[in-house]
Amino acid sequence: MSDTHRKPAELLALTMGDGAGIGPEIIAKAFLTAPDTTAGCVVVGDLPTMRRAAAVAAQALGQAPLPCAPIADWADMANLPPRCLPVRQLPGLSAPPAWGRVSAEAGRFAGDCVWW
Repeated sequence: MSDTHRKPAELLALTMGDGAGIGPEIIAKAFLTAPDTTAGCVVVGDLPTMRRAAAVAAQALGQAPLPCAPIADWADMANLPPRCLPVRQLPGLSAPPAWGRVSAEAGRFAGDCVWW
């Protein structure tokens, strides 16, 4: 079975990390530059934060941003368009945090992503 058609048992969840840090942008760059490697991966975090990171990463690489799609259930992975960044939205973050600013809300949210 190719990497682009992984079975649900082979999915990999990546935590977004602190939305004020570089984690979301690194993840977005990986999805842009290594689609075969990131096939079957889903980001656990915040959809608006990942959309912002995808736009910044694409601009830095001179590419169009990848669409970010919310994933409510693992079965949703089968219906994603090619080259899409899937995000399992967790509750609790009111808005994407400002980059580079320490925030209790962003830190708490990053921890919640790990526990999911």
